[in-house]
Amino acid sequence: MKKFRYRMEPLLKQRKHIENEKQKILATANKRILEQQNELSEIEVTQKNTCNSQEKKIEHPFSVADMLVYSRYVHKLKKDRMVGGEMLKVLKQDEKQKRKELLQASQERKKYEKLKEIQEEKYYTEFSDEEKKESDEIALNIFRLKKTNLI
Repeated sequence: MKKFRYRMEPLLKQRKHIENEKQKILATANKRILEQQNELSEIEVTQKNTCNSQEKKIEHPFSVADMLVYSRYVHKLKKDRMVGGEMLKVLKQDEKQKRKELLQASQERKKYEKLKEIQEEKYYTEFSDEEKKESDEIALNIFRLKKTNLI
């Protein structure tokens, strides 16, 4: 029996490779989102700690310069948080786009795999039909041979 050979196997392999690359790109995008979220949470923690420290300073005599330093630092942290939030939005949009690309690549691969399955099924059906024809022919020849020997 001749083994089934899919003519578009190299194309299917290429589609699988493209899909794997898209998965890696999506994983990188997800990693960047997580890093940005961690950075934002660190900024919030730092901001809370700074505000708590500033409140403790207020309880005792303080200089205006110290309070300016604290307020400027808190303002900088707010600004960083806003910029980080915008960056997170951009990263999420990028991740959404990468996810769409991965989905499209996956659909392309599945299309070629389905075509392979259909062609393979057709090949084995034809092969089975040929085997049935051969066995029918052999049985017919045996029947004819027995019939001619009996007469």
